[in-house]
Amino acid sequence: MGLAEVSNQLQRKIHQAFDTFDQQNNGTCDVREIGTILRSIGIYPTLEQLHQWVTQMEEDEPTGYITKEKFNAVCTSIMSSKYPEKDDEETLYRAFQALDFEKKGYLLPDDLKRYMTSQGEVFTTEEIEEMLAACTDPTENKVYYEDYITILSK
Repeated sequence: MGLAEVSNQLQRKIHQAFDTFDQQNNGTCDVREIGTILRSIGIYPTLEQLHQWVTQMEEDEPTGYITKEKFNAVCTSIMSSKYPEKDDEETLYRAFQALDFEKKGYLLPDDLKRYMTSQGEVFTTEEIEEMLAACTDPTENKVYYEDYITILSK
């Protein structure tokens, strides 16, 4: 696969992610969705990085919306600057195991929420709720992290 093809795939991925959140189909997206969009394309910024990038994406007078053109330009810059790749399955597995003191193979959502709000890079309530909705087994109310790691590492 040539460099141009990779670049085209990356641009398609960026455009598709943005379009998913462009509720009005007008080439803009709510600024509060930017973190979610970035994560959907494999960019996991710290809160500080997210604020920097949103500032770059905003117009001269912030309106609460980001244009597709600005989003594309900043994302392309981020991706071409060799932004850190997401963690591999083994690293994610070890991280979850470190929280699973009893080695049960799962974590309770409340425990995971507590860890995510008190240790390391603190997540927002919205980010936590979004993640827990995606990774919690609805019938048993448990986070089976091996299953979730497979999803994260794709």
